[in-house]
Amino acid sequence: MKLFGGNKYNDEQLANQSMTAIEHDPLISDPGALVVTSKNGVLTISGVVRDQQEKERIEGVVHHALTTMGLQHEQIVNELRLPQTVR
Repeated sequence: MKLFGGNKYNDEQLANQSMTAIEHDPLISDPGALVVTSKNGVLTISGVVRDQQEKERIEGVVHHALTTMGLQHEQIVNELRLPQTVR
């Protein structure tokens, strides 16, 4: 199947595989609160996470899953946020 515009990335598969990996990681506290989108091979991960370690872990889990599956992507944009603290 040839895609219009010559997009060499399967954005739907990239996003789905990323979410599957996040959902199967027992150390990620609330996978349902996260959103992964992909456009032209650029994945964006957004949502609120518990702490900085979880933020870094999620990006690592996504990168590892895509590499293991052999899925080409341009980059991973980590837009995960830490909870706002009330002062």
